[in-house]
Amino acid sequence: MSEENKEGLQGRRANASAGPLMDADKRQIGGDSFVKRTKDPEWIKKREEIYATIKARRVEELSKKTPVNITVTMPDGNTLEKNKEGEPFQAWKTTPYDVAKTISQGLADASTVARVTFEKYVDDYSPAEDGMEGEDTLMDAMAELSLEEGGSKALLWDMLRPLVGPVSKLELLKFDGDKEAKTVFWHSSAHMMGEALEHLYGCKLTIGPPLAGGFYYDSYMGKDAFREDDCK
Repeated sequence: MSEENKEGLQGRRANASAGPLMDADKRQIGGDSFVKRTKDPEWIKKREEIYATIKARRVEELSKKTPVNITVTMPDGNTLEKNKEGEPFQAWKTTPYDVAKTISQGLADASTVARVTFEKYVDDYSPAEDGMEGEDTLMDAMAELSLEEGGSKALLWDMLRPLVGPVSKLELLKFDGDKEAKTVFWHSSAHMMGEALEHLYGCKLTIGPPLAGGFYYDSYMGKDAFREDDCK
């Protein structure tokens, strides 16, 4: 640690003149991880290839699931079983967006995220496929955002993600009326902004993204930081 950091700069946001230094060669932390601005850098293409492989595996997993009829109960106690075309709601196929459309298209389009309390999961749902087994799992993280509903957990559920069992309570959350909906919206917005920064400048994302009143994404760009023209 440099003498400058020992005097109280440690923990503060770094800038070009006061960033932490490596004792060995006095280079700024980050080394050559960002050398210059590069539009659509090669490492993004490699990452997208990995994501495509993962997506293909998930599609294959979903194709092996057995759709079964389910019911969905709304907060007012009304239980829905079919869409407007008379087709039954099914696990692995029906999404919260589909359920919302049954009530009205406007409701579906205005909803940011769903809060779902499952009565039970279907037999071929595997928590392991969702990274929900073991220690410090996704289920643990989701539990921090959940509400107790008669012994079951109410989970935040993407509007386009198929349901995995009958639902004892489905809440459709709107941006203007729910804190969690705002957090989800801003979280997604921050990732979209971060992806744009990666594609435009090749920067490396660090810390983010949602805040109580908005979103952000810090990024590492070496000494080649944003210029005033970038914001025009």
